[in-house]
Amino acid sequence: MQYARYINLSFVVAGLIFWVIFQKATALALDTAGTTDMLIAGEAIRLSGVVGLVLAAGGVFYAWSRADVQTWASEIAVELSKVTWPKWPETKQHTIVVIVFSLVLSGILAIFDFFWKWLTDLILL
Repeated sequence: MQYARYINLSFVVAGLIFWVIFQKATALALDTAGTTDMLIAGEAIRLSGVVGLVLAAGGVFYAWSRADVQTWASEIAVELSKVTWPKWPETKQHTIVVIVFSLVLSGILAIFDFFWKWLTDLILL
């Protein structure tokens, strides 16, 4: 499989993201329960971090070991390889178009807003 490196890297990145999420959730659960998030080693390693790491590593390893998840990830990698990504000049041009369109549309909406405010003030006063 030629995309195995990217698939494994995506599992590692997902694990890091879930680690942060589970760490915050564990710290919140401990705080809600009235328990302190005690230090395990030194000033940097807390109970919530260890629990978050264990949960994230376990979840990622479980997902990585399942054949259906591996097949699904391989299919995603194959489909992403078929995408023709835009070049940098084209991306800059499209970004400028979006910014100009947003400014023009916000200007039109501002004109409508001022008009309706003027009309409402005229009617109510």
